[in-house]
Amino acid sequence: MAIRLERRTDPDGSRVLVPIGDLDREAADRLTEAVEDDLAHSPGVLVISLTHVSFCDSSGIVTLLEAHAGAKRRDTELVLADVDGHLRNLFRLCALDQVIRIVEESHD
Repeated sequence: MAIRLERRTDPDGSRVLVPIGDLDREAADRLTEAVEDDLAHSPGVLVISLTHVSFCDSSGIVTLLEAHAGAKRRDTELVLADVDGHLRNLFRLCALDQVIRIVEESHD
């Protein structure tokens, strides 16, 4: 399934990127481009809401780690939000939750 991306800015000024679909090899380039575009606007905080993502493979994890590294280089915090139980367990298993902050929900 091709990934779709939605964007919004929360009332606190945080930019929120909402991927819709699977975080896999097919989605990696598109998500990377979207993250780079959002980081170019120096948001201070970039939230990736995973509310519409039910699958993530190793390509998706690498993409999230690269996004985190890119955000750090720009003095921006990358935060993952709305992570369901399956993805939360996956992120815990590969220690992604030790590298990237994960919050319960993004602001609406």
